[in-house]
Amino acid sequence: MIQSFKAMVRVQSYINDHRKQKTLQFSSQTPQGHKNLSNSLSRRTNQAMASSAEHRAMALCLAIFVTLQLQVSMAAVYKVGDSAGWTTIGNVDYKNWAATKTFHVGDLILFAYNPQFHNVMQVTHADYKACNATTPIATHTTGNDTITITARGHHFFLCGVPGHCQTGQKVDINVPRTLLVQAPSGSPSSLSTTTTTVPAPSPSSTAPLYALMGLLGKLGLSMVVFAAFVSGFA
Repeated sequence: MIQSFKAMVRVQSYINDHRKQKTLQFSSQTPQGHKNLSNSLSRRTNQAMASSAEHRAMALCLAIFVTLQLQVSMAAVYKVGDSAGWTTIGNVDYKNWAATKTFHVGDLILFAYNPQFHNVMQVTHADYKACNATTPIATHTTGNDTITITARGHHFFLCGVPGHCQTGQKVDINVPRTLLVQAPSGSPSSLSTTTTTVPAPSPSSTAPLYALMGLLGKLGLSMVVFAAFVSGFA
């Protein structure tokens, strides 16, 4: 009986010692476990933040690109001479053609012609009036030249082939500035100056018909990208 009691005491003592060892091991391992878990969560958080930053940066770059493309799509395309093109055949009145248009900065001026017989030279006002093609500002000879208007004012072009300018193959592309119009009221002393702008006419009928579709498509894409970019900060 005594031996059984002693055996039970030894078993209980062994169990108590085993529990103490487990408690000590858990106490020593728990901080390390918390530390490892904290490090893991920190790494995942940093990775998520980096990934989110990359997505926002990509969305911003795409939004800027689409915006630039959208601005280009909004430019009007004018084919000089419309269906006749740039030629001496048919007595095309390029002065009258230009007078029916209102050009803006960013518009594209298209010269379509046979390069075997014509060219395009940008010249000064004096050379334009004198049909002088010896000192051009720029010369174009591809037969399908697109020139972007980058500034307001007059832009003078002529064909440098001898005799062609004299027959009327020259054009003045004028980008108008803001017009000042005096609106009289009761007396001369009360004249007021108002600023008005001339509305732009439709582009040349030979401009690409898909321009509007491209504009709407890029506008929609820009809105989608912008929405995605804003949601990235939410």
